[in-house]
Amino acid sequence: MTLKIEPLDGPLGARVLGLDSGKPLTDEDFATLEQAMLDHLAIVVPELEENVTWLRDLGRRFGPLVPHVLDQYHHPETYEVSIIARHTGTAESRTTAIPAGAFWHTDLSYEENPSDAIFLYATQIPSTGGDTIAANMYLAYESLSEKTKARIEDLTATHRWGWNTGGGTPTLTAEQQATHPDVVHPVVRVHPRTGRKALFVNPGYVMKINEVSEGESEELLGELFEHALNPDFHYRHTWSLNMLFGLDNRASMHCAVNDYTEPRRMLRMIVGCTESLQQAA
Repeated sequence: MTLKIEPLDGPLGARVLGLDSGKPLTDEDFATLEQAMLDHLAIVVPELEENVTWLRDLGRRFGPLVPHVLDQYHHPETYEVSIIARHTGTAESRTTAIPAGAFWHTDLSYEENPSDAIFLYATQIPSTGGDTIAANMYLAYESLSEKTKARIEDLTATHRWGWNTGGGTPTLTAEQQATHPDVVHPVVRVHPRTGRKALFVNPGYVMKINEVSEGESEELLGELFEHALNPDFHYRHTWSLNMLFGLDNRASMHCAVNDYTEPRRMLRMIVGCTESLQQAA
């Protein structure tokens, strides 16, 4: 395969042309894909025929795939792929108050070793709505005032599963909860591959900033969240059937838009942490 990378007209993202899920991914093509993710934070691959094994193997090339804590939604062919479905009338369809991911978050930020990247693949989409919005957290950090950058440079934040998700996450079983204690990460993260600094907080999972009072934490997080939610940092992804969307979690956050009532079904792969966040910070 010869891949073509076309940057999107926005603050992040590139379209990838030439991928074929019927053929093994060559080392050369993987290197091109990986660099596109590093350069653009997100990749969009249209018209990719569904092949769960190929998708799983693609994800594995980026790093170890992490089975999601909600094991009831693992794909029947492989636990390394999970299903995110809504309004499908099947057992795999989620019934939370709002759709899964319909809040601003970074996948697995509530883990000691967060996710490097995620991949979503559309197998069923509504006729309208159901977009995904991603935020470039490099730009969110870089556009902060120098005073704010200095203020947050050495701060840490506590992340918790389901903290502020508006009913978008199911309640964990006792066994699932036991494996997900609160974790602490730096507010400013250095990407281990690019060396660029990114703002590493998100409204869905960040409870507090640890080094300041409760009142100051609420005020500062409110300012940082409002800043990061500036549309100038965002790419709004409109889905088509059999489309793959990959996102570098180390410098982004995202949100599924809750504006549809027709069936929507995605396959998701979560790439685990390949370098300790603490080491990279």
